[in-house]
Amino acid sequence: MQPDGLLDDDGERMIPAFHQGGLIYAEHYTRYLVAQELVRGKRVLDIASGSGYGSQLLAATAASVIGVDREERAVAYASATYGADNLEYRQGDATQIPVEDGSIDVVITFETIEHIEDYRAFMREIDRVLAPDGLAVISTPNDLEFAEGNHFHLHEFVLDELLELVGEHFAHVEQYFQATWKAVAVSTEEDFRREGALDLPLVNLAPLEPEQFLYFFLLCSRRPVTERIDPVVALGGHYSDRAILGREQEHVTTIQRLEAEVQRLDADLARSRADLEERENELALLRSSRALRVARGVRSAVGRVTGRR
Repeated sequence: MQPDGLLDDDGERMIPAFHQGGLIYAEHYTRYLVAQELVRGKRVLDIASGSGYGSQLLAATAASVIGVDREERAVAYASATYGADNLEYRQGDATQIPVEDGSIDVVITFETIEHIEDYRAFMREIDRVLAPDGLAVISTPNDLEFAEGNHFHLHEFVLDELLELVGEHFAHVEQYFQATWKAVAVSTEEDFRREGALDLPLVNLAPLEPEQFLYFFLLCSRRPVTERIDPVVALGGHYSDRAILGREQEHVTTIQRLEAEVQRLDADLARSRADLEERENELALLRSSRALRVARGVRSAVGRVTGRR
């Protein structure tokens, strides 16, 4: 934990203190925003609650919320930063959730299952803690669309694989998805300066195919799923041509600097090789020289006289 009490921005969690106003903030915040109606008046488990902002959002409508995270520092930070009277944070592992059997009405698990090696054990735990008519809300990246190389993700799913997995525990699954676009808007200064809901029409000029959806968002239950999600769109991260061009120029400058350094090192290496070759030639000439042969002959004669070799 940092001296000022903040969690480290290690790329694993969304922490509003670091990310507010950016795309990662919008992606994470939107999930909890649409879940607020799903948990209204319910006993809720937010597994992998992280910094706690999401658990607090859920607590605004839920009867009670338990946020569970595996790291003590995250639990401490969430308790201090995003508390509520009906909200409790606990330390625990997703494959051994510290919650009693059948005690939860809604399990919220956003961007968790891809981090867990034994994800089948995790699904069994969700099944265990849910009440018989409970609801599991599961969000996870689409392996076909999500960027490669996230070292925190141990396994990413395609849709059929995910549906087969949750189908082992839940007979009824309603499919929703989360997608990300760049957005273009024309409105007033007042609209653009304030955070919150905007009463603006939405026009989709860039339709997506199913494999382009960035995240899956599933509602799973043992009984028919009657809950519905009201679609929501959130603007995440200001798109600035000037900032992009500035970053591109920084990258170009960095590449040019590195290329110049490589050229300098190549030149140094070439000079070193030339110096080495020159020294080897001098050594070869010395070894074959008449002076060296004479010196060796003198040393041999002296050795015979003195009895030394």
